[in-house]
Amino acid sequence: MGTYFCWRPSVCAIATALIVLAAAPAHSEIYEFDKRRTEVRFTYEMGPATQHGRFNQVTGTLQFDEHAPWRSRVSATIATASLETGQPIVDEALKGSDFFNVAADPTMTFKSRSVRSTGSDTAEMTGDITVNGITKPVTLEISLHPQNDPALKYSAGSRKFVATAQIRRSAFNMTAYSSMVGDEIDIEIDAIVRKK
Repeated sequence: MGTYFCWRPSVCAIATALIVLAAAPAHSEIYEFDKRRTEVRFTYEMGPATQHGRFNQVTGTLQFDEHAPWRSRVSATIATASLETGQPIVDEALKGSDFFNVAADPTMTFKSRSVRSTGSDTAEMTGDITVNGITKPVTLEISLHPQNDPALKYSAGSRKFVATAQIRRSAFNMTAYSSMVGDEIDIEIDAIVRKK
């Protein structure tokens, strides 16, 4: 290979660094959501009270590169029939056609598109959430750090993954009881992820 003369060293240094970064091998690892230790919780306002619920059946993967966290990717699927509020009559209503329409749409999904680091173990993740067959953009505030569950002390490399977001139910054609139930829904994904 021939030599070349660099007339602007600072520009050449930047160019060289970019070439090195582009050529550097990726070290992404694949993590799976631990089905027994993952749930999606949600809260909403009904009248003067805050109501709580959760989905217990969640599957998904996290692709994570500790040295390049901006390359991280998340994909998750939630079984809508796993919804629980502790009140059977409310569960039945939420699973019906006015809300999650479990019979027609048995799953909700989330797929990330980009990640922006906001701290040593926190980030802002944008992606698409699909509910009732309707896909909308959403932004998650996430954290990822080593887990400290004593029951998992032998699970080397597993991590605690938490993500929060807010959506409007009306964006997904859930408009029933609008005079009683608030439009904003707060979501929290609480998961243990293990290396695949």
